[in-house]
Amino acid sequence: MIRNDLRTDPIRRLVVMGESNAYGMTAGDPANEWVQVLAHCIRRFQAEPVRVFNNAIPANVISPDAPGYEQGRFGTWPSALERFERDMIAYAPDMAVFAYGLNDSRCGHAIESFMAAYRTIVSRTRAAFPDALIVLVGPYWNLQYDAEIWATPKYRNWIFGKFDRAGDDLVTAYNREIAVLADEVGGLFVDVYAMLEGATWLLNADACHFNDVGQAIIGYKVFGEITARCSFLAVKSKRIEEDLHLSTRNTGGTEALGEVVANCRKIEGWMR
Repeated sequence: MIRNDLRTDPIRRLVVMGESNAYGMTAGDPANEWVQVLAHCIRRFQAEPVRVFNNAIPANVISPDAPGYEQGRFGTWPSALERFERDMIAYAPDMAVFAYGLNDSRCGHAIESFMAAYRTIVSRTRAAFPDALIVLVGPYWNLQYDAEIWATPKYRNWIFGKFDRAGDDLVTAYNREIAVLADEVGGLFVDVYAMLEGATWLLNADACHFNDVGQAIIGYKVFGEITARCSFLAVKSKRIEEDLHLSTRNTGGTEALGEVVANCRKIEGWMR
């Protein structure tokens, strides 16, 4: 069965809304921020320019109904629901990336309320841009989701105000429902939770944000999922294949034994 192709045209305007990890917090090299890694990969393979508008805000929550929301407190306010028309729709994206769930789960935002707001945001974005690629990045894993570890004195100091809910039951429920929402709007869900779970070496010392390599693999994960569902990222590769007449006889073998390379390139049609 041929896989459904979500996009054939190049991306020219990539717009991101999310929280602190999408903002790139705790990446030492800006090039390793996951949004920048994603953008770099797109530029490399589609061979056409893409503009990036990273409108992620640290501490952002999905709506004013989140228990951690505070009117006038930058980060939680304005929430995604209050700002998406200004920070997403007004930018006319042909690729819209949303990355929410971390802060809402940490402050105990009920799933019904969280998803109602998220569904409004994503559905209105889809209505405004029927041909845009919509990508929903699931919540990241962090140590707060391990209730036992989070209760130890070492980590109690990292609890900020209302963002004190431990355990992963809520965030994993978000993950399942965000995947459903992505399917509803003909978009793409990227499960980074499963990839990151338990990998403490990818976290900053604050137990919540990701270091350079952690940020980078999030970007590569998002790119990989997009590539596997969107043919526009293969256009350059297919063109190179045709221009250079690439085949099994003239490729491969980097740093391989010379005699192996020579033999492979002598055998015509050795691989079918």
